Amino acid sequence: MVKQSETTGSGPEAGDGTMELLAPAGSWEAFKAAVENGADAVYLGGKSFNARAGAANFALEELKSAVRYAHERRVKVYVTVNILVADREFPELTEYLYALYSLGADAVILQDPGVAWFMRHILPEMEIHASTQMTVNTQWGVRRLESMGFARVVLARELSAGEMAQICASTPLAIEVFVHGALCVCYSGQCLMSSFIGGRSGNRGTCAQPCRLSYTLVDGAGKDVLAEANLGDHLLSPRDLNLVEELGELRKIGVDSLKIEGRMKRPEYVATVTRIYRQALGRLERVESSEGPELLEPEERRELTQIFNRDFTQAYFFSHPGAELMSYKRPNNRGTRLGRVKSYGRGRLFLKLEAELNQGDGVEIWTGQGREGLSVTGLRVAGSPVARAQAGDVVELEFSGRSAPGDRVFKTHDAVLMEKARRSFQEGKEERRFALTLRVRGRVGAKLELDAESWGRHLVFSSSGFLEKARQRPLTEDYLRQQLGRLGTTPFYLESLRVDLEGDVILPVSELNELRRKVVAALLAGEENRTSGLTPDEYHRRVGKWSESLRAGRRAAPKAGARLVSVAVADSEGLAGALEAGAGRLLLGGERWRSQAGFSPAEIRRAVEHCHELGVESVWRLPRILNEEQSLYWLKILKQAARWEIRPPLMVANLGELEMIKAVDPDWPLEADYSLNVFNEAGVDYFRREKVRVITLSPELHHEQIERLAGGAHLEMLVFGDLEMMVSEYCLIGAALGGKKGQTCAGLCREGPYFLRDRLKYDFPLETDWDCRMHLFNVKRLNLYGELGQIAAMGMKRIRLQLARSDRERVRQVVGLFRAAWEKSDPEKRDAGDIEESQKVLARLYPQGFTKGHFFRGIL
Repeated sequence: MVKQSETTGSGPEAGDGTMELLAPAGSWEAFKAAVENGADAVYLGGKSFNARAGAANFALEELKSAVRYAHERRVKVYVTVNILVADREFPELTEYLYALYSLGADAVILQDPGVAWFMRHILPEMEIHASTQMTVNTQWGVRRLESMGFARVVLARELSAGEMAQICASTPLAIEVFVHGALCVCYSGQCLMSSFIGGRSGNRGTCAQPCRLSYTLVDGAGKDVLAEANLGDHLLSPRDLNLVEELGELRKIGVDSLKIEGRMKRPEYVATVTRIYRQALGRLERVESSEGPELLEPEERRELTQIFNRDFTQAYFFSHPGAELMSYKRPNNRGTRLGRVKSYGRGRLFLKLEAELNQGDGVEIWTGQGREGLSVTGLRVAGSPVARAQAGDVVELEFSGRSAPGDRVFKTHDAVLMEKARRSFQEGKEERRFALTLRVRGRVGAKLELDAESWGRHLVFSSSGFLEKARQRPLTEDYLRQQLGRLGTTPFYLESLRVDLEGDVILPVSELNELRRKVVAALLAGEENRTSGLTPDEYHRRVGKWSESLRAGRRAAPKAGARLVSVAVADSEGLAGALEAGAGRLLLGGERWRSQAGFSPAEIRRAVEHCHELGVESVWRLPRILNEEQSLYWLKILKQAARWEIRPPLMVANLGELEMIKAVDPDWPLEADYSLNVFNEAGVDYFRREKVRVITLSPELHHEQIERLAGGAHLEMLVFGDLEMMVSEYCLIGAALGGKKGQTCAGLCREGPYFLRDRLKYDFPLETDWDCRMHLFNVKRLNLYGELGQIAAMGMKRIRLQLARSDRERVRQVVGLFRAAWEKSDPEKRDAGDIEESQKVLARLYPQGFTKGHFFRGIL
């Protein structure tokens, strides 16, 4: 029986010193596994609007049952609404959010800034948590989320312990970090690889995990530069995160919630990992300091590894791990080492064990030609059948695959561990219970009084009838314990019973049963519904008011003017090409690639002054990702730039940058880059009301979604150029070739170009920026030149050419073609022959080919 303290499961307040254990649930069984194995809170998703669409998930009635079950056991439930939401889905979202509120969910987890803005107006009573999909990794980003009404932030998984500590010390918000499970190689919320390659978007919960596939790193000549390294083929596949040994450090840092990844994992995984982290936390809480005894027993460490691992990593917690972040040879469960093949022949495999093996276990043999798997059904030792064999035994197995002496063997499925896990959440045998103390008092002619204590509450009940003198079988302590202790599947167990009865008395058993039911009902009454009573009428009145506010915002938006082409360039050569083509609006900067000279702040200033002299509008693009140290650098630069005589508008790429610039000068003209994932009218409204003058829409939008938003001079869309699919702290070139670890790297990225080649022989360009982040681009560039007429008819006025990786001549020609089609003529009346000729020019400039992105196909 899992006996709970009075406070377990109540959840931490920000900075109160306790750490919540937050477990995943992708199904009812996984939910039960999390609760019964000691989770303080569970996060799960409904059938819609969540980032794990492939899990079983929960219908509303199941959610209601889950919340009730959890609250009866002092466990919180957080519901994921952590995807980008299309405008057409807002009516359904509106009803869904109210349903979550009504059934008592403790919080919702959000990604979409538009949805957060929406909830702040229509449902401020409900707590909102910022998903790691919001890509927040600095104090600035956390401050921005605080201003948006968030109560908790799930930090990006790329942070170090020191960065976590800085953030925890600077905010009243609760801080949640991932401590165990699968890692994304890209910053969450910024990965478009699955989206662009297969139309399945991680921002919509349907990621196909292309990062787990096999790739080759090739140079400009197509040569496999890792051919002799024997690293493995899974060059983008990280190991699994495991911070169980760092719980003391996390407590010292001030982290409030410890999150286990795994809503796609089976319930046995959830049970095992949750149980082991709960036991480790229990040991930690019994010591005064973060230093002390080992937090895991050897068997727990084995179980944690056995249940699932791709090998383990602490990610960026202590320093940049380089290649030690990655599982190059194995994108799925590697299990635990079992031994080596001793001999093999005639369908019999002999194996020298290094660990226990049982009937029903799953085994995988790592041969020179690949992996061979088998399920253990005929286990023999010394010729005799056995159910279990021990380390040191030579076992005989039936096997018909390929193997050779010396092959390594791993146990990938542990039947005993799985059964142990299943028993912990078996239906009808729930054991997560709270102590109940009862005292019985009474005498003949009086009512029986029952005092009950649990959860820090003291309740007193009286029987409806009176005690009578017993002629036979008076009430005894054993009998009362038997009747009052029948607590069944309730979350209580009878810890102690005190009997203060005067003389031999009796009371009908029905009265005793009714008293027991009253005690349980009274204790649970406060847990069943934690909402404040917002009525449907009031809620829908708020929704109507919000809708009117959106319409007013749309009317107040800057009216559409002349059509305009924006050109994004990253160095002086690109700038020169754009100006030669007569560009009227330039987006300068962004990332500085190691393959190019790039713009320094001083060069940005000169470029801005030059554009001003020519009457050309210029905007300074900030990098897509900044960590704490880089934010300090940029804060200094921006404070200096605030004193420039000619100060350009700034294009921000993340929420932290927005907050930082507001701190420098709240009136600095701002624009929003596409990496902010503006996907709907609510998102547009939020940034517009934050005085962001131009908003670049998400490149994942379908043309019908764009048309719904189009109109006004404040929106811009990508129509041509590089599509960045991934930005990562992990640099493949540095890790695999340059010995990258911590601050050490040979810097071989400068010797590029390098490409990531997939199984279909497509070469995806790789770039490394000056902060050593890796950027992965689509092999095909976006090209909507042929759709300019349709885009104009939709009401869009601003289009953007993303030419940050193009040389001077290509920039000049591309800008010339698009200006001629968009600014100098009517795009809706272009001659088909002219379009065809222009497309041929573009094809010669970029022979790798083109894609129309999501303009027609949209995303799942």
